[in-house]
Amino acid sequence: MIGDYLMLHGFRVSLCDGGAGLRELMARDAPDLVILDLNMPGEDGLSIIRWMKQTDSVPVIMLTATASAIDRVVGLELGADDYLTKPCELRELLARVRSVLRRLRWVRSGQTERRLAAIVSFDIVGFSRLVQEDEPRTLASVDAVLGQVIAPKLSRRNGTLFKMLGDGALIDFMSVVDAIEWAVDFQSEMVTRPVPPGRIPLEFRVGIAVGDIVVNNNDRFGEGVALAVRVQEMCAPGGLTVSDYAHQLVRGKIDANFADTGLHQLKNIVEPMRIWAWAPPAA
Repeated sequence: MIGDYLMLHGFRVSLCDGGAGLRELMARDAPDLVILDLNMPGEDGLSIIRWMKQTDSVPVIMLTATASAIDRVVGLELGADDYLTKPCELRELLARVRSVLRRLRWVRSGQTERRLAAIVSFDIVGFSRLVQEDEPRTLASVDAVLGQVIAPKLSRRNGTLFKMLGDGALIDFMSVVDAIEWAVDFQSEMVTRPVPPGRIPLEFRVGIAVGDIVVNNNDRFGEGVALAVRVQEMCAPGGLTVSDYAHQLVRGKIDANFADTGLHQLKNIVEPMRIWAWAPPAA
């Protein structure tokens, strides 16, 4: 149905029944854009998009019945350019296809860089509830924290905030020591920071992982980004969690004391991972 609809609007469409068919197609003829499902027989969409972004820069729109916020975040951070849930209005899909192609046409391609990085993922605890209860004050409070706390500390630690996610953000640090010291400093200040008049108190979860990323057109994607999101899911409100590898790299180099929370099976991560947690002293 989607293929017929796009062909009616002038697009040349090739249909694939799974990852194997897409790989064969891309070996013959590179597409201008791929619309990709998440749950498919044999190979899931996240695995396919990871392969695609390692081999090509073709834009991807994920179209899937999986509406989980975490799946959307992971899909976007692995390199998807947009994400829609099914069922969707076909006119909206057409508009998004044209928008992605138009945007990429005007973006000057930058040099793709692959490197190791410390990625910080943070989100606001209870953001959806806060927005429903008092949207103006919630958004004003978020803007105040971003402008008065997060941005100044990032400049001092050479961190780059490369993506906002509505209820959180992703930050790239060249140094894992800088990443963890930034996170500890940030969460410590949030505990003692007085709430300005007209604002509401906010709590954050912060997760840090070290991994391989791909930098292209000022965006970052790859397994290092997805891992940071998974590690952040294990965090208690107001605290900080780090992957075992990140903890090994900073052991003896920072003042913060981390507790070993044991091995955890993280979603879409094959091997169980040891997670280390830190919490600020009470205000």
